Amino acid sequence: MSHAYRVLRVSFETREELDREYAANLVNGGLFIPGPHALLYGEAVVVFVDLLFSASAVEFEGRVVQSIPAEFEANGGRIGVSVELSSSPLKIRACLEEAISGRFEDEASLGTGNRCAPRSVAHVRARVSVPGAAEIEGRTRNLSLAGVLVAIGDEAPPVGQDVIVAIAHPVSGKERSISGTVARHDLDRGGQIRAIGIQFSVDPGQKEETIDYLSRVKASEHARRLGGITGSIDTLGLNDLILSFGQCIPRGQFTLMNAGEVGTIHVADGLMVFAQVGAARGVKALVRLAEWEDGNFDLHPNPSEEDLEDDGSMSLPIEMALIEAARLIDESRTHRASGLPRDAGLCVTNRTEAREDADLSKIETLILDLAEAGTTVARLLDMIQEPDGLIERNILALVEQGILQLEDGS
Repeated sequence: MSHAYRVLRVSFETREELDREYAANLVNGGLFIPGPHALLYGEAVVVFVDLLFSASAVEFEGRVVQSIPAEFEANGGRIGVSVELSSSPLKIRACLEEAISGRFEDEASLGTGNRCAPRSVAHVRARVSVPGAAEIEGRTRNLSLAGVLVAIGDEAPPVGQDVIVAIAHPVSGKERSISGTVARHDLDRGGQIRAIGIQFSVDPGQKEETIDYLSRVKASEHARRLGGITGSIDTLGLNDLILSFGQCIPRGQFTLMNAGEVGTIHVADGLMVFAQVGAARGVKALVRLAEWEDGNFDLHPNPSEEDLEDDGSMSLPIEMALIEAARLIDESRTHRASGLPRDAGLCVTNRTEAREDADLSKIETLILDLAEAGTTVARLLDMIQEPDGLIERNILALVEQGILQLEDGS
């Protein structure tokens, strides 16, 4: 008998019901069990699967990766728990087929084609290491056993560059590093690189362990998506979306997607504690996201404490954060953008005396401090919590004074 602490049950009256659940969820190692179950994140469980049509049953061990509170139901969610099963998809299939004395259709018959490594949506932390350069922090957009697509906010390594990508498990937080090569760049509507596709080159001696780890990451992400809410941003708009769902759950993670860009918002106890899109963080990231008129969102209620990021860039009541973002958007309309090239570099000249003698504003001082560390116009606009047009005017003022110099973008 299993050592799991809690027991859950799910029943299938017909083979057709089991086939649908297998194709949608069990084949991916996840299961959603509806009902008001008082279970904690990460709690170990045993799931009894009653196969009524064949007078048999099987059991699988697993752990809770998402618990949906009753308050969530009023906004379109389903009360229940999402469970990541401990068994591999192959073992799950074998156990079920033995119990029902029948076989399931293969992936080609189910419509996924002959892909040897099908991609799955996955939004987990990833770190990309390039020899001789700083690590790049990002989040995966999709994942397969052959490669990964990582959304980034930093400068992208070139196609063909050998890298090492560390992928974090969404529940345990543990990481596994995998060698690979940058295979492609994904661009947003403005032509900026927002994601890199990495093709794995796994050491043959670690192949089985790596495949097992990636399969578990995919299964955990699939299970978490089962109890969440997905939809279109334009259905509610970002403000109503955050207000409607963010205030009815103890904590939650919003993942927003638009034209190749991926944004993340975390809420906890009525506060917005984290927002990021590209290189922008905090309220400035919220401004960028509020400008999206379409796109899609995923909401994971009650993520783990480890997955709930809080880098100190913001910790505001949800309504106050949205009001501050609206203020920046309104002020931006009063400052005409100068049309500075976003990929242009910024270089502080050697005229230190001019800088010391100049009567610099707070924004101008911040611009120079960031420019000295090395940055572009686009990243500067993301990092300073002021309207873009106002920042551009201050950049041009410094250029006219001979303190700052624009360099052609590459």
